[in-house]
Amino acid sequence: MKINRKCFLATALAGLVAGCVSTYVPPMDRRVTIAENLGTSLFVTDVRCAKGSSQFYTFQANVVNNLSRELWVEYKVVWVNADGMAIEPNATWRQTALQPKEIKALQATAPHADAVDMLFYVRRMVQ
Repeated sequence: MKINRKCFLATALAGLVAGCVSTYVPPMDRRVTIAENLGTSLFVTDVRCAKGSSQFYTFQANVVNNLSRELWVEYKVVWVNADGMAIEPNATWRQTALQPKEIKALQATAPHADAVDMLFYVRRMVQ
């Protein structure tokens, strides 16, 4: 059985090209809530929560401004204990600006040593 070389090469090339095409999809994390008013303007690319040398957990979320203009956002971190209860349910909203296409690390430290996890909220700042 003879294989047509042109057909074989075209099929192999198409498979290679299709394998190189990708679409950015941010990771899904149940602890992260992005407000609807941000749409696709902002992506959360990474979320970390760890206990460092102190007894307190630290949090970091890397966010990306997907726009070609400055984007002002507000974010807050609500820390929860081992029972899943919010330690300070009325956490303060913090404001920050992201430049076009900027990747920025948003950080927070737990207010109490009994915090074991967190919830992260981000929304577009209304000016």
